[in-house]
Amino acid sequence: MITAVGYEEPTLRTFGYISDPTVAFSDRDLSDLLLSARRFNARHDVTGKLVVLEDETGITRFAQVIEGPAESIAVVTARIKSDPRHGSLQVVVQGDIEGRRFAGWDMAIARVESEVFEPEAEVLFG
Repeated sequence: MITAVGYEEPTLRTFGYISDPTVAFSDRDLSDLLLSARRFNARHDVTGKLVVLEDETGITRFAQVIEGPAESIAVVTARIKSDPRHGSLQVVVQGDIEGRRFAGWDMAIARVESEVFEPEAEVLFG
């Protein structure tokens, strides 16, 4: 790879959280959310994974990790923290990282049941 003199790779950051939705999420709502996130993430070099806990009542919990350039992560983090659809938002991980864990995934998703959510979240937050 050739790099320009004086060019520095942007600092990579990560942000991970668990939250409870404050509104009901249908499959369509989740699809719309993912489509919007994937478009934004593709434009801003953000990658990550979302784990969604579903039970007989619908979507009841989110766990997500995103990673990318510090400026992009700051924008996404602010959007997530101010989104009224997130209740009880608990930040689990944030800070600078050496490299990506989800390279090539503009936003992967795993839909899981209750007995799998905690183990999936633990792996997600690594």
